[in-house]
This record gives sequence, structure tokens and C-alpha cells, in this order.
Amino acid sequence: MKLKQVYLTAQQPEGLASFYEALGLTVRFADASNWIQFAGEKTAFCIAGPGESVSAHSRDAILVFEVENLEAAMDRAREVGARVSEKIRDMGPHGRVARVTDPLGNVIQFFSAAR
Repeated sequence: MKLKQVYLTAQQPEGLASFYEALGLTVRFADASNWIQFAGEKTAFCIAGPGESVSAHSRDAILVFEVENLEAAMDRAREVGARVSEKIRDMGPHGRVARVTDPLGNVIQFFSAAR
């Protein structure tokens, strides 16, 4: 078994997709208000409309995006409408993470690996 994709459910997928595009993700496939898939390495991140989703809008999964520059990613997220926690969690030799809330209230994290 392998993880194929992770998706969020949104009443207006295009609006939420524009937020993630502004953060730097690239759309691979879009079917207007039904399904928007972003390009990824091995697992896809997608946004589904209510008719395409098997779930009601919920906030029980956390998406973690790896970024090169944590502070720059946090600044960009703020610029495009996210709420960003000022607290950065330092995990020593593993890296650092910051909590971000997208415009619909989904909590995500930005992770920057220790160098």
C-alpha cells in the first residue's frame, strides 16, 4: 500500500487553490469547481469541491510543506491571507516548523530541514 494523494474539501476550490498557488505550488490538473491537483513529487495534494469529496469540510489532517527558507515562506503566507503563528518550533538537528492557517481555517505547517 502507498499514499497516493491528500486533499482538502472546499466550497469554492478555485479560491483556496489560488492561495496555495500564491505560496508557490503549481497546478497539474484542474476541473473548475470539482478538483484541482497540484504537482508533487510522489504524493499529490488536491482540493475537492463538495460534490467530488467523500468528506464534509473538516480540519483533522495537517499538511506539512517543506520549504527552503522558513521565514520567507511565513512572510509570503501572510501576504496572501494566511494567519501565521509567530512561534517557530526548533527541533534541533531535525529542523524547524511553523504553524500556518490558510484562508479557510485549515491548519498547515511549513518545515525547514536543519542544514
